[in-house]
Amino acid sequence: MLLQKYSINNFEKRLMSEDNPNVRFRIQIILYLRKGKTQREVSAELNISVGIVPYWKKRFEKEGFDGLRDRIGRGRKAKLKKKQIKEIIVEVEKGILMNDGYRRGFITKDVKMFIQKKFGITYTAVHCRRLMHREKFNLKVPRPRNKNRNQKSVDEFKEEFKKNSKIWIMER
Repeated sequence: MLLQKYSINNFEKRLMSEDNPNVRFRIQIILYLRKGKTQREVSAELNISVGIVPYWKKRFEKEGFDGLRDRIGRGRKAKLKKKQIKEIIVEVEKGILMNDGYRRGFITKDVKMFIQKKFGITYTAVHCRRLMHREKFNLKVPRPRNKNRNQKSVDEFKEEFKKNSKIWIMER
């Protein structure tokens, strides 16, 4: 039995040195078992289901402390590949070419439409914002400040970007 191979002191050291809270909790389960508590007592003590205790005990006996870590490759897979995300970043940094030759920044709706057209993947606006934030972009409200600006261009700009419209800017 692998539980008897390690001393209680060894379990306590591992428990204190572990950074991952999930792994710490699992070590605590094994530590209680090592101290001689039954599986039912451990589940009652930690307020968990009775079936969880034998599951982690079995994993620990098969794989040791590494068995208490989460396995790689779990969870939902991303729809966009890293290469596709880089394409999005390049396009957002370039901006959108306007009729007058100027470029304007992307708004969330533009990012959503670009992903839909280019990759055929439909994301919500919230998910597009989450994606942009993860790639170190911030929403900035465009504020033209030049005193010698062309008022016609300013009016077109204001029409294009309504009151609460924001564009994506890369953090530096």
